[in-house]
Amino acid sequence: MVKFRIILHNVFILATVLLMSSCKDSKHVKDVSKINIKMTIIHFEQALFACRSVPEIAQLAEKFPDFYDVYTNDLVAANVKRPGSSSQDIAVELYKYISHPDMDSLYTITQAKYDNFEPYANDLKTASKYIHYYFPEDHIEQVTTFISTFQYGAIYNQVNQSFGVGLDMYLGRNFEVYGMLSPQNFPTYRVKKFEPYRIVPNCIQTYADYKVPKYTSNKFIEEAVAEGKRLYLLDLLMPEHHDSLKINYLAGQIEYCKAQEKNMWTYLIEEEVLFSSDKNNYQRNYFNEGPFTAPFGNDSPPRTGAWIGWQIVRKYMNANPEVTIHDLMKDEDHQAIFQRSGYRP
Repeated sequence: MVKFRIILHNVFILATVLLMSSCKDSKHVKDVSKINIKMTIIHFEQALFACRSVPEIAQLAEKFPDFYDVYTNDLVAANVKRPGSSSQDIAVELYKYISHPDMDSLYTITQAKYDNFEPYANDLKTASKYIHYYFPEDHIEQVTTFISTFQYGAIYNQVNQSFGVGLDMYLGRNFEVYGMLSPQNFPTYRVKKFEPYRIVPNCIQTYADYKVPKYTSNKFIEEAVAEGKRLYLLDLLMPEHHDSLKINYLAGQIEYCKAQEKNMWTYLIEEEVLFSSDKNNYQRNYFNEGPFTAPFGNDSPPRTGAWIGWQIVRKYMNANPEVTIHDLMKDEDHQAIFQRSGYRP
């Protein structure tokens, strides 16, 4: 199976003013104009829905061998693959899948919405330049669009170093079909995330998920620093994006964290959460996605543990300018990072 990373749209709707604001004065903005990246767009869904027979589906597998395997083995496997299925069986089921009237309607809607994908490809090209700036071994020059019936919004395929975008997950929070989906799997706070402006940040987040080594925490502070390292990488790769787009916050939620930073920190200390080893508790309450952080009330944003870890890592990197992003990612002594950061709001 081709390995790839998936991000499941952890994003909140932002006010237009916040969406359009950027951080051009960020110290992480670099001159990447001389980095040569040529971003190619492959509209897999167009080639797929143009098929008029099972043999044409089989030809599609030959034309896009890498992505076809990812698509059928992972993205829409539940719809087209059964135990023991042959390649012919999969082609037959895939043809049935695209022939359904609802699928044809969904395809038509996505094509009308994204008749011009060029702006997103251009933004991904800029992001890819930043990726290459920090990680010269990675040269991302391809983005493939697809439809997966509300399964996946963005993937990073490290085998051929490319991004994938599930267009049907970016049709806007008011797209009526979203309201017909299972509320258990598509709660309101999730549906609010399915906006076009999330395409590029979501793709870069999948890359960061892949690039930052996985870490198994034993304490709250270790998990916080682990999350902070990933968010700090996004500072480098998305320097002109608002912080809300990196951590997937609603307008005003970053401001909440800044205003309540000291109070949140005091609570974590007084309630002995900071060095807690009750992983189920701290993971559920402070790091999992949701509408808010339960211990801080309904007005709080979610994942405040990750936000605090982000501030710790930022302070650590500011205090230790000799430490590179590669050094940071390799360092698994997360408690030492916290201690050396001097973070005390």
